[in-house]
Amino acid sequence: MGRYPNTFSPLELGNLALPNRIVMAPMGTGYADEAHHVTPQLVAYHVARARGKVGLNIVEHTAVEPEGLTGPRMLGAFRDDMVDGLSLLTDEVHNAEGRIALQLQHGGPQADPAVNGGELLGPSAMAWGREGRTLKELHPREIKRIVQSFADAAFRAKKAGFDGVEVHMAHGYLGCGFLSPLTNQRSDAYGGDTARRTRFAAEVAQAICKRCGPDFPMWCRVSADEMVPDGINLEEMVRIAPLLAQYGYCAIHVSAGTGATAHWASAPYTVPEGHLLDLARAVKDAVTIPVIGVGNLRSPASVETAISKGRCDAVALGRALLADPDWCQKAQGGQDEDIIPCIQCNLGCSDRRRNGEGQLECVTNPCTGHESEWTDWPDGPGVEQPRNILIVGGGPAGMTAAAVAARRGHKVILWEKRATLGGRLDVMACYERGTVFRQWITRLTGALDEAGVEVGWQTAGEAGTVIGAGADAVVLATGARYLKPEEVLAEGCEVRTLHAADYLMDPDVELFNLVAVLGGGELGCQAALRLARSGHMVMLFERRPELATNMVGSVRQFLLKDLADAQVQAITNAEVVSVSADERVTIVVNGSERETFPPASVIVALGRASEQELAPLQQNLDVPVHIIGDAAEPRTIHHAVWEGAQVGRLL
Repeated sequence: MGRYPNTFSPLELGNLALPNRIVMAPMGTGYADEAHHVTPQLVAYHVARARGKVGLNIVEHTAVEPEGLTGPRMLGAFRDDMVDGLSLLTDEVHNAEGRIALQLQHGGPQADPAVNGGELLGPSAMAWGREGRTLKELHPREIKRIVQSFADAAFRAKKAGFDGVEVHMAHGYLGCGFLSPLTNQRSDAYGGDTARRTRFAAEVAQAICKRCGPDFPMWCRVSADEMVPDGINLEEMVRIAPLLAQYGYCAIHVSAGTGATAHWASAPYTVPEGHLLDLARAVKDAVTIPVIGVGNLRSPASVETAISKGRCDAVALGRALLADPDWCQKAQGGQDEDIIPCIQCNLGCSDRRRNGEGQLECVTNPCTGHESEWTDWPDGPGVEQPRNILIVGGGPAGMTAAAVAARRGHKVILWEKRATLGGRLDVMACYERGTVFRQWITRLTGALDEAGVEVGWQTAGEAGTVIGAGADAVVLATGARYLKPEEVLAEGCEVRTLHAADYLMDPDVELFNLVAVLGGGELGCQAALRLARSGHMVMLFERRPELATNMVGSVRQFLLKDLADAQVQAITNAEVVSVSADERVTIVVNGSERETFPPASVIVALGRASEQELAPLQQNLDVPVHIIGDAAEPRTIHHAVWEGAQVGRLL
């Protein structure tokens, strides 16, 4: 039966038979074209997961009307000319022995006016979202039109060969808006008590059944707790769920959150695995149809426990399948250690700043989203004439470049000046609940071994040694150095300070009870949290109006709450000007008011600058020299890995 007999047992959603209980969660990709059609990029992405033996691919939220579009490259099913592309997608997934469903959505309050060219529609007229836009209350005849649009989109999905559809009624979109007492304040047949707030859901189910026939599988996704005052809570969802089953939905996919609390649906590594499974369990206890659970699950053991303990009937994996499309195949084959880990950093999947086009990517798997271009990943393109490649720096950029180039057939030597690999990841592994980064270092190190990369430990990588190495190409992945106080402070620093990275990696150092942390970016905040957790009184100084503005939004929200709970005293708009000999920190607040604080141990996290010592080699060597990652410019680990993969493929 294997190590995970419950996970890899069959399940039926209506009359759709699944070979296992792993569902690929619907995640917006931005891979559709600007006319909202399927592209080869989207097809290749889904085929990779189908080949990896996922039980069911659920394709991302797909607009049933132009008015419901939430992005410029959101997939659509609102015109007949979209069926051909959708058919190509289903054909290719079926050819890969997969099963595929389409999630149907109307953005409603969270549509994008810049894309749909119209007003934001909702159950009730009210201010909504961070920008406080006023929603237009839907007239009953408009509701009927939208209901029919869901049915027509479902019919197009059926015609295109999809095995079923999921109706999106979660995360603050229109379907969720009708269910929620916060956003549905109507007094007609579509609002009021629980039953009337489910009328929209009932009519959508009836219309799909009428249009597609009673045997076409149809289920829904809900937010069992919107995590906002006056919104849907679990008690209310337990009343709603049996009604949804009664209306003909053959399963319920249980998530959480709304627009303002979306960070709960894709919580970061700081939140334990399975954090939303109690919601799924409560809904499961209220219905007899299958329940799909979600919640930061990434390891096969955690998935097996969730199903075996009856907390849900199936598990939807999102980010874990971005990291490794072969997750199911490896888990079923007992190859857990070979699974590319999802580190739940939310870079690439949620925060998409790297590519500038809003397209889905993954930090730990640079091929995600590029399956149609990189058909030869991870072993290609092959090389006719192997060359000697020297890579200087063993952080994520250098390790990725080394493994990729070696797998292609080059002879690769990687030099690392320290006794361990990992670079910045080594520090991140010391964050609170940062063990996922240590797991990734282990995986990257294993990839070097598998590819046959020779590692030169504690090799300084000075200009002369690089020149004398005789390499055919050199990659500088030397990272960035931490700025010293004297480089940043206006009036200087008269005492020895400890850097936040050094403190995190060796927190047993002796400090005063009061500690001043200079710099409220990600690193400074993490050091402040560790200090406060260990019993210190902490003052955290940041020159910007807010803390941790360099972080992914969802990760930042949880970190800010942790800092508040730990009673870290944060002082923003504070320019630190000096640290005196008697260990007093002086700041200027809001550009004018000067203040000096009592003596404290001082920890600094004042930014980074690219390590440029070897940069002149670009002019001094007769072979190609590539500078990647933070050595080119301090940015995210996503940039570092991507550039490592790119240069590894081009060498």
